[in-house]
Amino acid sequence: MVKRFRFSLFVVATLALTLCFASTGMSAAPSGEPIVIGYAGMVLSPGTRPCMAIQKLAVQEINEAGGVLGRPFKYVIADNKGATSLTVEGTRRLLLEEDAKFIFVEGRTEICLAAQESAASMFTDYPHIMIFNGTMGRELTDRVVDDYETYKFCFRDYDPEISQFAQMEYFVGTNWLRMMPDMKKLAILWEDLEWCKPYREGYPSLGIPAWEDIMRNHGFEIVYSKKVKPRGTMYLPLLQQIAMKKADYILYISSWFTDTESFAKQWADSAARDIPMQLYGGVSMTHDYWKLTGGKCLGAVTAFYEPMLPLTEKTIPFVKLAKAHNIPAQLHVHLAYADIYFIKKAIETAGGVDDIDKLIKAMETTEITYSLGTMAYEPKRIKPFFHSKIRVDPADPLYKTYPGKFIQVMAQFQDDGKIVYLGGSCKENEGLGEKIGWGKPGNYVYPAELRKRAKK
Repeated sequence: MVKRFRFSLFVVATLALTLCFASTGMSAAPSGEPIVIGYAGMVLSPGTRPCMAIQKLAVQEINEAGGVLGRPFKYVIADNKGATSLTVEGTRRLLLEEDAKFIFVEGRTEICLAAQESAASMFTDYPHIMIFNGTMGRELTDRVVDDYETYKFCFRDYDPEISQFAQMEYFVGTNWLRMMPDMKKLAILWEDLEWCKPYREGYPSLGIPAWEDIMRNHGFEIVYSKKVKPRGTMYLPLLQQIAMKKADYILYISSWFTDTESFAKQWADSAARDIPMQLYGGVSMTHDYWKLTGGKCLGAVTAFYEPMLPLTEKTIPFVKLAKAHNIPAQLHVHLAYADIYFIKKAIETAGGVDDIDKLIKAMETTEITYSLGTMAYEPKRIKPFFHSKIRVDPADPLYKTYPGKFIQVMAQFQDDGKIVYLGGSCKENEGLGEKIGWGKPGNYVYPAELRKRAKK
């Protein structure tokens, strides 16, 4: 009886294990040589750290599902502490010691340019793919057009600065006017980094004006314009000057490096607190911004990347995944997660990672759907779009945005941090917006009114 009982337990345990494996798709654990993915970035940065965390999750998911072509991914981080020299050192270590086949570099153009040059000098002996995460600097992909053989391994998972001109044309030509028809006087703050330079100066060689000229062409008056340091700025004097200029709207061209938390706090306590304020990017893109500012961002407008809206079939699942792991889903975090799955598909298309030219060609032709649209790299050898994520038509970047390639939602922080949607950032996605109910400019409420409501 004891033997029969033990045998029964063995059968039950075996059946349980069988059912368990069956429920997970019977995925065999990858056993081949690991394919190393490296990330050179600042571990303590509120912008870079979430990218690393979400990529680790993607690597874990893929490995648990069987890896890629029977091989697991291995994820390695090189902490650059925000320094260019340590970025170069870190990427070299990833190549020399880890034999990395893919290296991500954080989003500052200045840092990426240095890493790109160092990697190019090592490419022949250490073939690999380098991806700039969230970077816009045009120089990075201009080089790929000018000297393809030297820089063909470089890709940008975001679009170049020039792609954003179509967005600005839409904002000032249509969206802003509908939101607040009495707005005429604009105050602009520019993050003083390389990526803002084309917006301030335009592209004279392509006949594309600076953003301020675009605004003037639509009847706006620029009453204040100033470059400011990315972090540690004392904003109160600037806000006082803006108030004295009687601006109707404040636009801060910001990124994840900008200290937008301090800016919102000082704005809410300044003479400019009743002037509507919009941020271009950074930690304002998530729910966390409300807590980071202690609610002082009440009334702020921003691009928002944690929408529970079906922008694609992958948007809501991704936002839920990020929330479950306490990862703020900023724009570059969406891109970083999608990058890992894009790499997987490119490797499968190339049949592995040993033939670098096949792998580069696969990178150039692969396309996937991700949480914010479609991820694919521009195949036309036109500066600065080649090897950048597709968003606009290179032949008409000021007016022609491809629908569905990049879906961006604008929102406002209202009562108790509630997110209210104001619509999208380009004309081509308006039809999609109507289907998914992503709001309209008429949902906007002035900051002074929101503060009155908060006191009741």
